[in-house]
Amino acid sequence: MTAAKRVVLVLFVVLLLALPVIASTIIVRASSGGGENIPVYGDRVVVIEVKGTIDGAMEDYVRAGLAYAERENAIAVLALDTPGGWLVNALEIVGEVEDARIPVIGFVNGKWAMSAGTLLLFCSHIAAMKPGSIIGAAQPVMFNPSSGTYTPVNESKIVNPVVGKIRACTELRLRSLGVPGPNITRAAEEAVKVVTENKVFGASEAKKAGVVDVVASNIYELLEKLNGTLVMRPEAKYTIIVHGTPSIEYYRMGIGLRVAHFLADPVISSLLSTLGILVILASLFTGHPYGVALGVALILLSLLGMGYSASLIGIVLLVVGLILLIIELTVIPGFGVVGSTGIGLLVLGLIMLPAGTEPVAISPQYMQQVMVIVLSVAVPLGGFMGLIVYKAVKAWKQKPVYTPSVVGKEGRAIDDIDEGGEGFVIVEGEYWRARALKPVKRGCKVVVRGKEGPIVLVEPVEECGRVAGSPGGVEGAS
Repeated sequence: MTAAKRVVLVLFVVLLLALPVIASTIIVRASSGGGENIPVYGDRVVVIEVKGTIDGAMEDYVRAGLAYAERENAIAVLALDTPGGWLVNALEIVGEVEDARIPVIGFVNGKWAMSAGTLLLFCSHIAAMKPGSIIGAAQPVMFNPSSGTYTPVNESKIVNPVVGKIRACTELRLRSLGVPGPNITRAAEEAVKVVTENKVFGASEAKKAGVVDVVASNIYELLEKLNGTLVMRPEAKYTIIVHGTPSIEYYRMGIGLRVAHFLADPVISSLLSTLGILVILASLFTGHPYGVALGVALILLSLLGMGYSASLIGIVLLVVGLILLIIELTVIPGFGVVGSTGIGLLVLGLIMLPAGTEPVAISPQYMQQVMVIVLSVAVPLGGFMGLIVYKAVKAWKQKPVYTPSVVGKEGRAIDDIDEGGEGFVIVEGEYWRARALKPVKRGCKVVVRGKEGPIVLVEPVEECGRVAGSPGGVEGAS
């Protein structure tokens, strides 16, 4: 064999050995979108705490938290501890999660994530649970805020979309994690049972059924188990690589959203709406129409418990509060229920107003500015109202400077009144029931000598002692 043939043979063997490496490289590049760089996350985590009812305030909070995590290029962990909430708000949050370009991990780190909370978990990029937690019971129900009662919904037009969404979310999540097709089908069938059968899963049972991906005791263990995970979603492709101890930041809910979230609790909203209706009825039946303003304010606050956005309700409260304050200052004399209600609505509206979708809306710096504005408006108005109330109470406690009295005044008898008897007299244009200390003739002048309750004590004037006649005239002596 010549030297040239040996060189060709060596190159052929080298090429043959390198083919698997070249092929694997081509496959990896093709699977990663034609050679695009896949982002790596894991050094920083932003925890968004979904606690309590899922409502309009929670929707605003999660949206702002996801935007903040994306801006910080961090993993977003939805820490779920919720009994559920409004379906429309949960679907809006799901939409934000699906559009996120960063890892969004749903982690049931509390006692449960029921109903709408289960929907959020299944539609996260990765679903995780803490041992001892439960999920499920996601059949939609109708809530009556006035009575606080729930009615299960069996209407297919409502139930079927929820079933379809849970199935689609589960299939998408598992497919993006590289789970084999048959396993995805079985897991999706188990997942929809939380709606069709109101099934409830514990952590280990959910992991075994394939409806969740990880069981971990805390966020650090969760990240450790997810280390090296590749996620290939249509809208986001990334790898989770944890180096050492990650930085964990808890994204806090601002004061405005906290107030709105508290008022949106179904129990609180039911009490507010019921109390508002009672106040309106009591005001109308007792002839105090100004109390209607307070009833309307309570009903407006109860709208937070119906899933409306905290920002929208904040704007409505500002407008209504301003209208009530203008009515109080320009139409109604004094300062009372209407003005006080207006000030209260203005303060609540200003507090809730920064509950927007951008992170800056509830940043500490912005909240400090908002609180300065709120205090600059509320303190002077509150002080003005307090001064008026103080002056009114002080004036009410003071004894009147002049107390009108009929004692010593002269009048005219309307009836003949025997001594010790009773009849009517007129004194300074007012009719009084009178008791005669001496006999009184009708039409005769009398003088009031005393008063016993509503009865005045009278006696005739001396020069009229012997006269008698009709009410219109006087007879002389014969």
